[in-house]
Amino acid sequence: MRRQLLIGMFVVTCVALVLAGCAKQGPSALSEKDDGSAIEVAAGEQVSVKLPSNPTTGFGWTVADAGPLTQVGESTYEASETKPGVVGAGGTEAFTFKAGTAGSGDLKLEYRRAWEKDVPAEKTWTVTVTVK
Repeated sequence: MRRQLLIGMFVVTCVALVLAGCAKQGPSALSEKDDGSAIEVAAGEQVSVKLPSNPTTGFGWTVADAGPLTQVGESTYEASETKPGVVGAGGTEAFTFKAGTAGSGDLKLEYRRAWEKDVPAEKTWTVTVTVK
């Protein structure tokens, strides 16, 4: 009787582990350190990008090329925690993208002032994305 109980518990545990491994993963989260890297995502998977930004200087990140991804909504900005009275502190700008059909291309973001059209970007951030 005890042996059957142990075998049953073992089987249930194995099934639970297999199902947990097959569960859909959350969105891929990318940051400044991922610049120049390559990622693989499944069709329909979300990809989030969070990069340091300081809009008080007039600069912000813009999507120069989304590659095989589609931007979901607008970017959001979250200021860093600072001491009261501190102005001009930076924060983080966040983007969300959704993978389309199979293919590959570069996701390229540029850090620039929106009104300076003929000026090179201050910074660029690029990740090669392959959608499976």
